[in-house]
Amino acid sequence: MTIELRRVTADDWESWRPVRLAALADSPGAFGSTLADWVGAPEHRWRDRLSIPGALDLLAFDGADAVGMASGVPDADDRGRAELISMWVDPGSRHRGVAAALIRAVARWAAGVGIAELELSVMPDNGTARRAYERCGFVAADEPGDRLPDGRHEVVMRRDLAPERTLEAYEREAARYTERTDDHRAALVDDLLALVPSGSHVLELGSGPGRDALALEAAGLVVDRTDGARSFVDALRAAGHGARVLDVLQDAFGGPYDAVFANAVLLHVPRPAFADVLGRTLAAVRPGGVLAATVKFGEGDAWSTRKLGRPRHFTYWTDSSLAEVVGRAGWGDVAVRETTGTGSAERWLTVTARRPALTG
Repeated sequence: MTIELRRVTADDWESWRPVRLAALADSPGAFGSTLADWVGAPEHRWRDRLSIPGALDLLAFDGADAVGMASGVPDADDRGRAELISMWVDPGSRHRGVAAALIRAVARWAAGVGIAELELSVMPDNGTARRAYERCGFVAADEPGDRLPDGRHEVVMRRDLAPERTLEAYEREAARYTERTDDHRAALVDDLLALVPSGSHVLELGSGPGRDALALEAAGLVVDRTDGARSFVDALRAAGHGARVLDVLQDAFGGPYDAVFANAVLLHVPRPAFADVLGRTLAAVRPGGVLAATVKFGEGDAWSTRKLGRPRHFTYWTDSSLAEVVGRAGWGDVAVRETTGTGSAERWLTVTARRPALTG
């Protein structure tokens, strides 16, 4: 199943109308509007709905068939927040990544226009929807949502857009990042070479300009280049390398690989999502496969505009906390050490680990 997302405007109201009506018919309790409200609505009303200032309206297509929809609407009272509304996926296309693709697109749009947080409301008894939103990074807020006719309240859920805002910085400043990154291969290259034989197949998370992949290949490894920023992937492809866009927070990594190499990439993963990323990394390597990664040393998390001039979010780790979370994710032979370079303005940690071999 290949999903294509298309942005729609007021001129596309005839394409949007049947999907909206199908959503209201299929899930009458999930929306503030009803099928009766819209089934006979005139053209101008459909156009008005698709003309909300600053909003994003999307349809998801599987071939010629529209199978989902979602909208992002800026909060009129809070410039740092947008609301995810009109979210729906056709029952025949559920559990195939359509909802995640729509949410990801709305989140990327919101981050691109400077919004820091995405909010939605869900019915209190819709556990299926809540779990789906939780898998996409939403967390229930402390305060109740709008009051319902039966006295209950909608559940408000929010998603911090720090990862999307950080990715947006790389998308916009890929050329500057490349210019400001030296040509010397990372020390992590040598760490990996000491752990795997020549010919090993490596998944590189966050290839960026591609410096380390070239060094790994020169040493006899086979590297799959990936990055969350399409601008880096496009540059790698233009240089003649195979590369694909991969979102470490949501995408399956593929495999099995002999190793996963992640230099200065996992430091952008929010702490609550780190264990899940490590679990999917583990699943991407064969038994005996290796993880080699670097993160920043410290406590908590912070934003920084160093190097790019745009804000990027960083999560900091101590050696003990990093070793603990990597071990709990199922990795064995976990080794964490400080690898801060001479004259470095920040402290760094390197972690290597190995997937336990199958027994029995």
